Formats: sequence, structure tokens, C-alpha cells
Amino acid sequence: MSEQKTSAVGRRYRIYQIIGIVVAALFLALGAAAFLAGGGPIIAAIGVVGGLAVLIVSIVMMVRS
Repeated sequence: MSEQKTSAVGRRYRIYQIIGIVVAALFLALGAAAFLAGGGPIIAAIGVVGGLAVLIVSIVMMVRS
């Protein structure tokens, strides 16, 4: 019984990590789109740095679990 509970909890956290990777990809794409649309390098850098931070955290948490 405890194996099923652990499996369900592990699956839930895996979904959170995958959602984090999707959000990171969205931030990276928005940063690139902002730069190409003329939003300036600072706004694009904020999007790219935010996307990379979320991506790194998601991957690290995925590896640790």
C-alpha cells in the first residue's frame, strides 16, 4: 500500500518538474521574441535569464528525485 502512495507522490512531483521545463521554454521563447520585436536587450535578457533559472531548477530537482 505504501508503494502505491509513494508512486503517486513521485508522479505528482515529476509532473511539476515537466511543467517547469515547459514554462522555462516559454520564457526563453518570449525573451527571444521580445528581442526580435524590438523590446531591447534588457527585456530579452530578463526573459532568457528567468527561463534558464527555471530550467536549471527543474532539471536539478528531476535528477535529485
